[in-house]
Amino acid sequence: MGDLANFLLPNAPTCIVACSAADARLWRSRARFGDWEYLTAMSDASAAKSEAAFASDRPGRAFDSVGAGRHAMSPSESGQQHEVLLFARQVADYLNRSIANHDFAHIVLIGAPKFLGCLRTELSDSARRAVVLEASKNLSNLDADAIKKYFE
Repeated sequence: MGDLANFLLPNAPTCIVACSAADARLWRSRARFGDWEYLTAMSDASAAKSEAAFASDRPGRAFDSVGAGRHAMSPSESGQQHEVLLFARQVADYLNRSIANHDFAHIVLIGAPKFLGCLRTELSDSARRAVVLEASKNLSNLDADAIKKYFE
Protein backbone atom coordinates (compact mmCIF):
# COMPACT_ATOMS: atom_id res chain seq x y z
CA MET A 1 0.00 0.00 0.00
CA GLY A 2 2.89 2.35 0.43
CA ASP A 3 6.53 3.20 0.40
CA LEU A 4 8.29 4.63 3.45
CA ALA A 5 10.81 6.52 1.33
CA ASN A 6 8.26 8.86 -0.23
CA PHE A 7 5.85 9.28 2.67
CA LEU A 8 5.40 12.29 4.94
CA LEU A 9 3.60 11.78 8.21
CA PRO A 10 0.29 13.63 8.45
CA ASN A 11 0.35 16.91 10.32
CA ALA A 12 -2.21 15.51 12.77
CA PRO A 13 -2.14 12.98 15.62
CA THR A 14 -0.87 9.76 14.04
CA CYS A 15 -0.13 6.36 15.54
CA ILE A 16 3.01 4.70 14.16
CA VAL A 17 2.99 0.93 14.59
CA ALA A 18 6.12 -1.18 14.07
CA CYS A 19 5.11 -4.82 14.31
CA SER A 20 5.92 -8.43 13.61
CA ALA A 21 4.17 -11.66 14.52
CA ALA A 22 5.66 -11.52 18.02
CA ASP A 23 6.25 -7.81 18.83
CA ALA A 24 4.53 -4.49 18.34
CA ARG A 25 5.56 -1.02 19.47
CA LEU A 26 3.38 2.04 19.08
CA TRP A 27 4.12 5.75 19.13
CA ARG A 28 2.03 8.88 18.58
CA SER A 29 3.21 11.78 16.48
CA ARG A 30 1.20 14.97 16.96
CA ALA A 31 2.86 16.88 14.09
CA ARG A 32 4.71 15.88 10.92
CA PHE A 33 8.18 16.67 12.23
CA GLY A 34 7.42 16.65 15.94
CA ASP A 35 8.60 14.33 18.68
CA TRP A 36 7.11 10.88 19.02
CA GLU A 37 5.35 9.92 22.23
CA TYR A 38 5.81 6.28 23.22
CA LEU A 39 2.41 4.65 23.70
CA THR A 40 2.91 0.96 24.40
CA ALA A 41 4.65 -2.27 23.51
CA MET A 42 3.03 -5.66 23.10
CA SER A 43 4.57 -9.06 22.61
CA ASP A 44 3.61 -12.69 22.22
CA ALA A 45 6.58 -15.03 22.45
CA SER A 46 4.36 -17.97 21.45
CA ALA A 47 3.73 -16.45 18.02
CA ALA A 48 7.46 -16.53 17.28
CA LYS A 49 7.80 -20.25 18.01
CA SER A 50 8.15 -22.72 15.17
CA GLU A 51 5.20 -24.89 14.24
CA ALA A 52 6.99 -27.92 15.67
CA ALA A 53 6.66 -26.39 19.15
CA PHE A 54 2.86 -26.57 18.82
CA ALA A 55 2.59 -30.11 17.49
CA SER A 56 2.28 -32.57 20.34
CA ASP A 57 1.94 -35.72 18.24
CA ARG A 58 0.74 -37.01 14.92
CA PRO A 59 -2.63 -35.78 13.67
CA GLY A 60 -5.73 -37.86 14.36
CA ARG A 61 -7.11 -40.34 11.85
CA ALA A 62 -10.54 -40.42 10.27
CA PHE A 63 -12.50 -42.93 8.24
CA ASP A 64 -13.70 -42.00 4.77
CA SER A 65 -17.46 -41.62 4.55
CA VAL A 66 -17.50 -44.10 1.66
CA GLY A 67 -15.19 -47.09 1.44
CA ALA A 68 -12.66 -48.48 3.84
CA GLY A 69 -10.02 -45.78 3.63
CA ARG A 70 -8.51 -43.85 6.51
CA HIS A 71 -6.56 -40.64 6.35
CA ALA A 72 -4.83 -38.17 8.64
CA MET A 73 -6.90 -35.23 9.75
CA SER A 74 -5.28 -31.83 9.49
CA PRO A 75 -6.30 -28.77 11.44
CA SER A 76 -7.69 -25.86 9.42
CA GLU A 77 -5.29 -23.55 11.23
CA SER A 78 -1.85 -24.37 12.62
CA GLY A 79 -0.92 -23.64 16.22
CA GLN A 80 1.47 -20.90 15.12
CA GLN A 81 -1.13 -19.30 12.84
CA HIS A 82 -3.57 -19.30 15.74
CA GLU A 83 -1.08 -17.52 18.02
CA VAL A 84 -0.28 -14.94 15.32
CA LEU A 85 -4.00 -14.28 14.83
CA LEU A 86 -4.53 -13.85 18.59
CA PHE A 87 -1.66 -11.37 18.72
CA ALA A 88 -3.00 -9.50 15.68
CA ARG A 89 -6.35 -9.23 17.51
CA GLN A 90 -4.60 -7.80 20.56
CA VAL A 91 -2.86 -5.10 18.50
CA ALA A 92 -6.03 -4.40 16.50
CA ASP A 93 -8.12 -4.09 19.68
CA TYR A 94 -5.77 -1.37 20.92
CA LEU A 95 -5.94 0.48 17.59
CA ASN A 96 -9.72 0.07 17.30
CA ARG A 97 -10.30 1.46 20.82
CA SER A 98 -7.87 4.32 20.28
CA ILE A 99 -9.50 5.38 17.00
CA ALA A 100 -12.95 5.18 18.62
CA ASN A 101 -11.66 7.34 21.52
CA HIS A 102 -10.10 9.86 19.06
CA ASP A 103 -6.63 9.33 20.58
CA PHE A 104 -5.24 9.81 17.07
CA ALA A 105 -6.67 10.43 13.62
CA HIS A 106 -4.32 8.38 11.45
CA ILE A 107 -2.46 5.09 11.61
CA VAL A 108 0.83 4.12 9.96
CA LEU A 109 1.41 0.35 9.90
CA ILE A 110 4.93 -0.94 9.32
CA GLY A 111 5.25 -4.66 9.70
CA ALA A 112 6.16 -8.09 8.51
CA PRO A 113 4.01 -8.85 5.44
CA LYS A 114 2.18 -11.93 6.79
CA PHE A 115 1.41 -10.21 10.08
CA LEU A 116 0.05 -7.13 8.32
CA GLY A 117 -2.44 -9.35 6.52
CA CYS A 118 -3.68 -10.79 9.82
CA LEU A 119 -3.78 -7.36 11.45
CA ARG A 120 -5.71 -5.80 8.58
CA THR A 121 -8.50 -8.37 8.91
CA GLU A 122 -8.91 -7.56 12.62
CA LEU A 123 -9.14 -3.77 12.26
CA SER A 124 -12.54 -2.12 12.55
CA ASP A 125 -13.88 -0.21 9.54
CA SER A 126 -13.01 3.14 11.15
CA ALA A 127 -9.49 1.98 12.02
CA ARG A 128 -9.02 0.67 8.48
CA ARG A 129 -10.08 4.06 7.09
CA ALA A 130 -7.55 5.75 9.40
CA VAL A 131 -4.60 3.81 7.89
CA VAL A 132 -2.65 6.27 5.74
CA LEU A 133 0.35 4.02 5.09
CA GLU A 134 0.88 0.30 5.23
CA ALA A 135 4.47 -0.71 4.60
CA SER A 136 5.58 -4.34 4.40
CA LYS A 137 8.85 -4.00 6.23
CA ASN A 138 9.80 -5.54 9.56
CA LEU A 139 11.24 -2.70 11.64
CA SER A 140 10.01 -4.03 14.98
CA ASN A 141 13.56 -4.58 16.21
CA LEU A 142 14.59 -0.93 15.62
CA ASP A 143 14.30 1.86 18.17
CA ALA A 144 12.12 4.94 17.63
CA ASP A 145 14.98 7.11 16.36
CA ALA A 146 15.93 4.59 13.70
CA ILE A 147 12.31 4.23 12.55
CA LYS A 148 11.81 7.98 12.60
CA LYS A 149 14.66 8.41 10.07
CA TYR A 150 12.46 6.69 7.47
CA PHE A 151 10.11 9.71 7.66
CA GLU A 152 12.68 12.51 7.43
